[in-house]
Amino acid sequence: MQILWYDYETSGRDAAADRPIQLGWQVTDPGMEPVADADSLLVRLPDDVLPSPGAMLVHQILPEIHQREGISEAELANHLEQLIAPRTLVAGYNSRGFDDKFTQHIFYRCLRDPYAWQYADGRGRFDLYPVVLTYFVLEPDAIRWPEDHDGRPRFKLDRIGPLNQLDQGLKRAHDASADVAVTARLAKQLALHDPDLFASCLKRIDKHFVTDQIRADGRSEGLLEITPFAGWDQGFVRDLWIPFRLSERSNDYVAFDLNHDPQEVMTGLIQLVESNISDRTELRKQVRELGLQTVRINAQPMLFRRGTLDSGVKARLGAFGRDEVRQNQHLDVWHHIQESHAFKQLYQLAVQVFAEPEQVTSADVDFALYTGSFLSTHDKDLLASLPLMDPEALGQWTQSFDDPRYGELLFRYRARNFPQSLTQGEWKQWQKVRREKLMGIHHTKTQASRIQDELLEISQRTDLEPHQIEQLQQFVNWLDNQPPV
Repeated sequence: MQILWYDYETSGRDAAADRPIQLGWQVTDPGMEPVADADSLLVRLPDDVLPSPGAMLVHQILPEIHQREGISEAELANHLEQLIAPRTLVAGYNSRGFDDKFTQHIFYRCLRDPYAWQYADGRGRFDLYPVVLTYFVLEPDAIRWPEDHDGRPRFKLDRIGPLNQLDQGLKRAHDASADVAVTARLAKQLALHDPDLFASCLKRIDKHFVTDQIRADGRSEGLLEITPFAGWDQGFVRDLWIPFRLSERSNDYVAFDLNHDPQEVMTGLIQLVESNISDRTELRKQVRELGLQTVRINAQPMLFRRGTLDSGVKARLGAFGRDEVRQNQHLDVWHHIQESHAFKQLYQLAVQVFAEPEQVTSADVDFALYTGSFLSTHDKDLLASLPLMDPEALGQWTQSFDDPRYGELLFRYRARNFPQSLTQGEWKQWQKVRREKLMGIHHTKTQASRIQDELLEISQRTDLEPHQIEQLQQFVNWLDNQPPV
């Protein structure tokens, strides 16, 4: 087993609309000892994607640089396939919430299975961010914690690294190769401080382990979850009663915050269902206010037995208002409900409020990754050979996919990565696609005018450094030289 630590710098924050412009990586052994030095490469954007000037101010990579020196996304996909070999644990910092989504979309657009890299042939994925949060709660002496002027801790890598001298001998922050090296060093320091806790956190990447946790203690004793969604005001923890999953095939279990009175929760759920709120965002907001959450077993949740907390941790959490006596009283009430006819009603109410709306396939295939079905065996077999073909062979492809998305994806893959393979008619077709994207006809996140709006907003800031103003001017000069929409 090897660990691949990786990080992207991107043209923006949306994995479907934006693209990586730099990949950084470092391979280590399971003990976080480097197998080789951290490295990085630049990636150029296709002509239907424009970079965000705000993102450029963060990573400080000018578009003229990544467009001149970068590889294509097809080459990036090939490189990722080589890095993510069998028995590789793909790891990062907040990677589940950011980098992994970009990787899924890279493989999707480049005609690979979007998800096999996460689990096939002994592979897995691991996010260090929730582990860092867990150490802050359970082992706060492991590292030094950066704080803002209000005394609240901050968990950004570019703050933790320098404070703990993890950036020694590295490039500046937000360079992808530096970020992965700091991430690996941070993981090693945490593991050395408390190896058992680190190993325990690592087990939670296995959804079967998490399921066993919930089945063992979720109903009977409840479980403590360490999560940023609990917030600083609760010390990043919430005590949960976890009685059931949403459906037999779902990865989501329903959890009830033990700070909330069960009778009030039942009454509130009944009122919510009867109100027939059509706005799903508002409904979810009110559901959260009642103390209902979902725990996704394949999302590396940091769940721990409530009875194993030591006195020091309990005292610190008590300062945030954690009242274990009151929580256990609520747990007793939930147990009574569990043994009554009301339990079936509780399940039915939870299923209704957490029901997902019917998926609507996006008119832009680039945004359709999560709205389509999983690949059929037939399509997997076709895709297994497609990326190995040369551009001319791709242009001669005549077989059809079960999934209607992949015919258009194949065309866009050729247009973005091998434009020389397009016929004159295909080139005109691609210019139409590019124009529609940059005009935002199917999705506003792709429209070129948003870049001008962002530039105007940034120009009104008063905190820009002279070098940032110069970079923005270079950005504008580059933008002015791009082909018209």
